[in-house]
Amino acid sequence: MITFHDILGHYGIKPKNIKLVRHGNREIPVLETFQNEREHFEVYQSYQAPNKFKGAKHIAVFAPGHHTSAIFLGLWDIKDYKTHNNFTKKIHDTIDKHSFPKSWHKVAWYDLRYNPTLDELSERLIIDWGKSTISWVQNRDKKILEIKGENYLGDFVSYDSVQLNYYNIKKLSTDTKSNTTWMNALSSVNGIYLIRDKSSGKLYVGSAYGEDGLYGRWLNYAHSGHGGNKELKGLDPNQFEFSILEIIPPTSSAEEVIHRENRWKEKLGTRVFGLNAN
Repeated sequence: MITFHDILGHYGIKPKNIKLVRHGNREIPVLETFQNEREHFEVYQSYQAPNKFKGAKHIAVFAPGHHTSAIFLGLWDIKDYKTHNNFTKKIHDTIDKHSFPKSWHKVAWYDLRYNPTLDELSERLIIDWGKSTISWVQNRDKKILEIKGENYLGDFVSYDSVQLNYYNIKKLSTDTKSNTTWMNALSSVNGIYLIRDKSSGKLYVGSAYGEDGLYGRWLNYAHSGHGGNKELKGLDPNQFEFSILEIIPPTSSAEEVIHRENRWKEKLGTRVFGLNAN
């Protein structure tokens, strides 16, 4: 059995200097924030109860996974520590800038600096954290459940369940070997897709037809951020969420697909209230 301490030793890191941290999703969606709002994530984890990481030189940080599993995000070095009595104005201002609770002005602050030593394992290494009642900060060793392929999104389940952020669309475009089930499923069908801009809530309806179907169309977004759609240019693609409204057989003509696309625009009102210009 391979353990997390074995992994640390392989990279020359002493386990006795590390606290393992499994954040919960109560205050922020941990994995999504790590992927799309890194500054917000790092500020979030720097404010803790006094002495929470006492005795550690580093923290190994995890997001909650399925059941008792945890997804490794990265390693951070602890450079400094201040109680609220010693907070600078900048430390206080950062809490307000990110709209964290006012009570955080009375906690402690850790100066955490990202350490790239375990970069290649970020979002790939999965451990068994243990029961949910176990403390979210520990120094116990953990069993490795899996080390996923690079840029792995998980196995494709169904078209109806597709809900990918822009970060994952880019992963899908850069590593097809780790995501064969996704590439095969999306490239084999035409369809009507939906993009939701999470920052505004506005919707954009688009269609995919021709060679490589939905997969080929979404690659355009991965490469440009806007897929050539003038309505999406100037928006932050990191706020985009992709889903599928309708699957259309690859034998359908372009005219049939566009007709269905227009019907969805009418149903969802995306020309009047969303991001579609026509």
